[in-house]
Amino acid sequence: MNIYDCLRLPLKDVPTDCIRRFDCGREDINNFFYYDVEKNQQQMFGKTYFFCDGTPQHIVGAITVANASIFTRHISWRRRDVIGAEVDTEKSGQNFPAVLLGRLGVDVHYQHLHLGPQIIEYVKAWFSSENNKSGCRFLIVDAYNEPGLIQFYERCGLTLFFSSEEQEKKYRNIIDREGEQPVKLETRLMFFDLINCNNDNF
Repeated sequence: MNIYDCLRLPLKDVPTDCIRRFDCGREDINNFFYYDVEKNQQQMFGKTYFFCDGTPQHIVGAITVANASIFTRHISWRRRDVIGAEVDTEKSGQNFPAVLLGRLGVDVHYQHLHLGPQIIEYVKAWFSSENNKSGCRFLIVDAYNEPGLIQFYERCGLTLFFSSEEQEKKYRNIIDREGEQPVKLETRLMFFDLINCNNDNF
């Protein structure tokens, strides 16, 4: 299956009962699409789209995207040079505009068809094409801090913002309290520079 053969439908065009049949195998992500997605969109915190195999009754996958930034003033010069290696030096001192892939799910009936990587490539192409209505230089994912998922996103071309959780906790302003167990990050920030994207399909 090719994701470009699917319909990409906005939330308003997909009936609620079809969304409730969507199951990506992760309860927290399912619950977001079942219960929180409409309020999230009404509050303008993100926009959700569904990839459907022919009709809204057959949801293949779902994504939520939102505007974001990489706050360069909160990272070291060394790390900024890594993330913004190909950013024009005149812009390197500014925050980098980005799109956040806030939710991604593939229905269990369509998993193992390599649709997850296809959806990520689709998002890369979409937001680096002329169809994108705002400037966004980077794709950001706040990935679950699980080795398998981190490796999945790395195979899709994304890179961890920080090489250690300690560096990332400093960026997120998370402080380990003396005498207590260190905080383990539930998610890790990852990025992809959209200047390197092939958007021929758009």
